[in-house]
Amino acid sequence: MSPQLETVLEISAYGTTILFGALIGLIGLMYLLTSQRLFNWASQQPVKPVAELQEQAKLEKERQYRAVALAVAVAVAKTHRTPLLQSATASDWRRLHHTRRLNQPTTRMKARL
Repeated sequence: MSPQLETVLEISAYGTTILFGALIGLIGLMYLLTSQRLFNWASQQPVKPVAELQEQAKLEKERQYRAVALAVAVAVAKTHRTPLLQSATASDWRRLHHTRRLNQPTTRMKARL
């Protein structure tokens, strides 16, 4: 074999080795990310006592009641506005703008030469 062919084969061998090494690394990384061993930590945690679970359920129910009460208060506040604080609505301004646009002349000017 000629020295040039040996150099080409050597470079090709190095490139092939690096390519397959990268592919093996990528496949290994994908395997690790989809492995169930990473997600088993939740089942290995200690089991909470029943009293603590009941207390958490009670606190959660109280949070839900507060959220519902807050939502009702906001809804009532939005529907019962005082008339003194209300100003001209956007629809009045939109109607005024629309009327002014309709009253503008529609003839176009002739082109200037």
